[in-house]
Amino acid sequence: MKVIHLAVAIVGIGLLCGACSRATNSPNWGVAYQEMRVKQVLDPMAGEKLEPVEGQDGRVNATAMEAYRKGFEKPDSEFNRSVVSSGVQTK
Repeated sequence: MKVIHLAVAIVGIGLLCGACSRATNSPNWGVAYQEMRVKQVLDPMAGEKLEPVEGQDGRVNATAMEAYRKGFEKPDSEFNRSVVSSGVQTK
C-alpha cells in the first residue's frame, strides 16, 4: 500500500514540475497568420475610391442581390404531417 502511495506521489510531483516549464514563442510567431490575412485583401485602397463602377448592368446586380438576400431567409415550415404516430394525417 505504501508503494502505491509513493508511486502516485512521485508521478504527481513529476507532473507538477513538468507543468512549470517555460514555454517561449519564436520571434516570428503569428507571422503566417498575418500574411494570410493581408493576402486575402484584393485592393486595400478600395474604400477610398469614389468613382462609380463602370460596366455592370443594374438589373443583373439587382437580381443577384435579391437571390443573395433570399438565401438567408428562413423557409416557412408547414406541418402537413401528423404528430401522432398512428398513421392518421391531421391538418
